[in-house]
Amino acid sequence: MRRAYRVLARVVVLGMLAGATACVAKDPGHPRGFPEAAVVDDPATASPSARPKPTLTDARARSALLRQDDLGEAWAGTQGAATWRDGLLKGRTDRPECQELLDAVYAEDVLGKPRGGTAVTGFDDYEYGAQLRYQVGEYDRADVDARLGRLRRIVDKCGEFTITGIQGQEYGAEVVPVELPGDLGDARQGLRLIVSGAVEGEDSALTLDLATVRVGDTAALLTHGGLYGIDDTATREAAQAGTQRLQDLLKKEQQEKKGKKKPKPPPPSAA
Repeated sequence: MRRAYRVLARVVVLGMLAGATACVAKDPGHPRGFPEAAVVDDPATASPSARPKPTLTDARARSALLRQDDLGEAWAGTQGAATWRDGLLKGRTDRPECQELLDAVYAEDVLGKPRGGTAVTGFDDYEYGAQLRYQVGEYDRADVDARLGRLRRIVDKCGEFTITGIQGQEYGAEVVPVELPGDLGDARQGLRLIVSGAVEGEDSALTLDLATVRVGDTAALLTHGGLYGIDDTATREAAQAGTQRLQDLLKKEQQEKKGKKKPKPPPPSAA
């Protein structure tokens, strides 16, 4: 049975968060993502001859997105971005590595700039009041691996830290690694961020899981968070379902390429 009374309470709290963030004058303007993580040339600036040709189109990427059937009956298409994203994730911390992590999580900029097609989808969980966002695209594999390695090191360094919100309120934050199956894609990294503090005078805690998976030259980023806890199994199951769809897509593309190859003509017979 779904907990409808909890959903109503969440709507009230999220509405108050929206009101609190609406009066902010402007973004403090801190950087996003892991700009120094890349160890390869940016495909956008490489010479045309050296630049790899993208193989994944936006339409192909959309076919690899998660679907509602992958998540269960409590999930439905999203009604819009959760207001806790600005209320609890946009802020400052005096530890540079934790600031870098916070910026990347807020902007969902962990994989870097895609070199091919991309697609994104979102879902709302009406049981826990959580939200899940899933994006997939084609990237440079060495760049993605470097970013995942840096993300892993930052998670190990941060542990616990304090976030000062855009209106001066303070929140306690804790980040821990989340183990993903070792056979999930070619490379992977997961984390859980918990942000605790008072929201309109009431104690609250945001739990946010982030999972990244690379499959060949494609990669996916999944975020799953909510103010009233999340289903611990949903992150893993969604990551597994998304990875399987991505692997199926790449396998199908390989089969199509093989089918398009023309057979070599037989050698000329000797006179």
